[in-house]
Amino acid sequence: MNRTRPVFYAFGPFRLEVSERRLLRDGEPVPLAPKMFDTLVVLVENSGRLVDKDQLMTAVWPDTFVEEGTLARNISDLRKALGEVSSERKYIETVPKRGYRFVANLRETPDSSVVPAKIKATGEARSIAVLPFKSLGADDEDERLGLGIADALITRLSNIRRIRVRPTSAVFRYLGSRNAAEIAGMELNVQAVLDGSIQRSNDRIRITVQLVSVRDGAALWAAKFDERLTDIFTVEDSISEQVVAALTSRLTGEERRLLRKRYTDSADAYQAYVRGRYFWNKRSIESLNLGVECFKQAIALDPAYASAYCGLSDSYTLLVVREALSPQEGFAKAKAAAATALNIDEAFAEAHASLGHAMLHDWEWASAETELRRAIDLNPGYASAHHWYSEHLTAMGRCDESIAELTLASELDPLSVIISADLGRAFYYAREYDQVLRQEARTLEMDSSFWLSHINLGRAYTKKGMHDEAIMKLKKACDLSSHNTEALSFLAFSYAAAGRRADAFETLRHLDERLKKSYVPPYHFAIVHAGLGNFDQACEWLEQCYNRHAVDLFTLNVEPMLDSLREDRRYQDLLRRVGLAQ
Repeated sequence: MNRTRPVFYAFGPFRLEVSERRLLRDGEPVPLAPKMFDTLVVLVENSGRLVDKDQLMTAVWPDTFVEEGTLARNISDLRKALGEVSSERKYIETVPKRGYRFVANLRETPDSSVVPAKIKATGEARSIAVLPFKSLGADDEDERLGLGIADALITRLSNIRRIRVRPTSAVFRYLGSRNAAEIAGMELNVQAVLDGSIQRSNDRIRITVQLVSVRDGAALWAAKFDERLTDIFTVEDSISEQVVAALTSRLTGEERRLLRKRYTDSADAYQAYVRGRYFWNKRSIESLNLGVECFKQAIALDPAYASAYCGLSDSYTLLVVREALSPQEGFAKAKAAAATALNIDEAFAEAHASLGHAMLHDWEWASAETELRRAIDLNPGYASAHHWYSEHLTAMGRCDESIAELTLASELDPLSVIISADLGRAFYYAREYDQVLRQEARTLEMDSSFWLSHINLGRAYTKKGMHDEAIMKLKKACDLSSHNTEALSFLAFSYAAAGRRADAFETLRHLDERLKKSYVPPYHFAIVHAGLGNFDQACEWLEQCYNRHAVDLFTLNVEPMLDSLREDRRYQDLLRRVGLAQ
């Protein structure tokens, strides 16, 4: 097309944002695999004109030979995402034996400030961030309570599907910040921010709260509460109902019930849970163990507290991933805690996600997918469920779907450094190395010292044959991570790929020295030996991974640095035993 590409196109209830690689339906993101998105862009930009099959395949797969069946499946998946049925082609018309034509009425919108039609017409705000309530005292306990109140309100508001709520992980960075509402609203890309403060005096608490429009800074609603601390749940009921009333139209009876839903009536159990989530969000091994103790305390105070069991499950799973607990012990505890939460409340999305996450890393592939999809069905706005489901899709080799889920997770939690970095990693597993470079550049804009992004860049540069750049990035990852053994293993692989075998063996020697003093995951040795062409040793180390039930093996199907082993019968047998054989 010989004209300037607009910022976005609108058709029916959809808005296609080309530069942001995003499709919205009534303001809500629609997950599309990258090639589905590219196909839609080509068709839309040639709206009303026939695009023959060869043109479309060349545009979407410029450097890859694909068969017509691949294109047909891509078109079929795109139609499903658009909600088309075979009896009515509202968007994409098939021209038999020739190609396809986009037939919907198209509206080009060059103004990036335009808001979705539904919001514009009704005046409703459809997205909100609830910031941690600021403590007006000097007590750390008050700061944790402020985060806990925000977390409780986020959970309640997430039950209203007409409102998109940023998760607790997205607002955690604003803990203790002053005057953060306007900045947070812009950074989190929401239309309204709930900002509040708390002040305790003996057994009483004073809460001041206001709902602020990000567009013009106007207060949409404000209130003060002066209650006994034991009445905190009543205050949360009132805040959540009045916030929803200020944001959207009248509540249904079911929505009102969900807003008032409580997982405990014990103020002491609630306080223990709040402390647990505070420590869990810090994600270090020490803080995760502190979180475990807090969640156990909450459960002792209220054995029917489903949220506390979810926190316990999530802590155990991360402790296994951090290799602070064995998979056998950690996953058994994580699954038991999540199952208990589901016995209390089968419709609790977070509990299904917690169970699915533990099952995923315990190689229970089918059950993990069932639980994670159930979590998404119950709460489509839960970013962690999409994030963890993307890991399952990666394990299955369904890389395009994994990228689509992570893209949606990033929409839901736009400031999550780990989700952004993992999206870059998903592009790496899909062998889309240039996309890795672009995505990790975005991640490093958020946190230039995030070492996992430097690892992903190093791996991508290695596979692109850009060895100097790869080694530089992996050395940076080593420095930032205090020479983490994962970073060292990929650096050794990169040295070997660059023909610097002496440097590779020297790095391997460092890993051997570390093994004499502390645990080093066998997967990291397997990576190094694969790079050096020592296939027997690589397979032996992978066998140790299997014997330890190591979580690293979930990428066995897709890790490019293990491609040299894929035809080895031992590798094929390992895939079969882990449950990943194609």
